[in-house]
Amino acid sequence: MADTNEIKEISNEGIQFLIQEEGLIKRPYLDQVGVPTIGIGCTYYENGTKVKMTDPAITTERAIALFRNLLKNYELAVYSSTRDDINQNQFDALTSFTFNVGINGFKSSDLLKKVNQDKQDPKIKLAFEAWKNAGGKPILLARRKREAALYFAPDNSQRATDQQLYINQVKFIQTKLGLPADGIFGKNTKAAIIDFQKRHNLIADGIAGSQTLAEINKI
Repeated sequence: MADTNEIKEISNEGIQFLIQEEGLIKRPYLDQVGVPTIGIGCTYYENGTKVKMTDPAITTERAIALFRNLLKNYELAVYSSTRDDINQNQFDALTSFTFNVGINGFKSSDLLKKVNQDKQDPKIKLAFEAWKNAGGKPILLARRKREAALYFAPDNSQRATDQQLYINQVKFIQTKLGLPADGIFGKNTKAAIIDFQKRHNLIADGIAGSQTLAEINKI
């Protein structure tokens, strides 16, 4: 559905979230519903072979590599099924959910339907929590609540992008005006802009507006 969705991968914070939820166990173990599992919640290997309780233990490095490799399938499922304007926190939360309930479960869920209808619908929280049972018991409710909290958490990715663009612009101005390009708009940068504006018959307010930037670009 989301051919133009720019978010295709879970963030580093999302990976840490998933590791905390799944844990990292080097030897095969039975999960909450009795399925043989190894590493970070993995029930099968890259080639599709299911984990068996008789399998040998793996290293931490191998557990992380297996997890990251298998996670691609779940990331793709979320990317290909969701609307094109979900943010990183929403993508991470949905990927955690999908990793836990399975791709088929996610694609057939009321959660996915609600996200695609209105990504800010408060009922999405209840749609997460609807998948609280495992083995007939509500043992996943706490996880569903944490995923819902992550889903609705403020997304800081755009703020970070805007901040970096601002810093880059300041560095550009500083370089053009012969100042150290530290990206900090301090009194020296403002003074240099005012001096530049005076020399080019611009309003000397120290603000790098469109006219000032146009003249600076000519340097």
